[in-house]
Amino acid sequence: MDGSTPDWAQARFGEHAEAIQGAIWRALGETAQGVADIRAASRNKKGFAPGGERAVDQFELLVGELKGLSIEGTEVVSTGSWYELPLVLNTLIYPVHTRNGDDHAERWPRRKLSKLMKEIFAATATGRRWVADPLSGFEIEENLRASLADLAARDPRPRLVLVVYEMDGSGLKRAWWGEAELRNESGALRWLTDRSSLVAPLATPLAAVPDGTGDDRFDSGELPDLPMAGRPAEERHSEQPLRTEQADETDDSAVESDEN
Repeated sequence: MDGSTPDWAQARFGEHAEAIQGAIWRALGETAQGVADIRAASRNKKGFAPGGERAVDQFELLVGELKGLSIEGTEVVSTGSWYELPLVLNTLIYPVHTRNGDDHAERWPRRKLSKLMKEIFAATATGRRWVADPLSGFEIEENLRASLADLAARDPRPRLVLVVYEMDGSGLKRAWWGEAELRNESGALRWLTDRSSLVAPLATPLAAVPDGTGDDRFDSGELPDLPMAGRPAEERHSEQPLRTEQADETDDSAVESDEN
């Protein structure tokens, strides 16, 4: 890896910690690539298509990468909604997108905390304290959907690790992971472990390219002779602005329905 695996992850995942960290990063990278592909092919600038691609891929690719590690006991957990989550070594892993991770270090990185996300927090280990010390507005402990009620009934309850990642039109920028608990109904978080930077696996070394000396190189031909012409005098003296290419409008791939 480019950096060390966090101590909390090493303690939680043991010998699998580095592989799990790499799998999460690959899933995020593939998500970014899928979003870029859709953005390039989309004919509208509203951002719904790239945003939808990101929202779906962030879950499906994460599940696929972690299942591919073949760690004993890995499960795919239904949330009772349109997406599933990976459970690895009794740890539920949840990816969540943000435009700026620094702005959301201590709060949920979406505009609104959904009922399903509240249930996910309640069903995992950090939700145990809500029984004795209920949070205002959280009347869900006895009304968890069936798949999450099954998690809550396990002994020990699964842990919940959040993967908060930055992604915009330029691609994947940064990511953090760690275990957090919900502090109130507005989405305030308290990190129970370090909020650690998620580091990428070492890149595969580039293969050496032979120094070709033949005439079959793509740039070995003669440069074309392109005629150039000045702007006509009548255009130069007119008030008509010079025609130039216009940049595409910036689209917004943010989708607020990730965890409905």
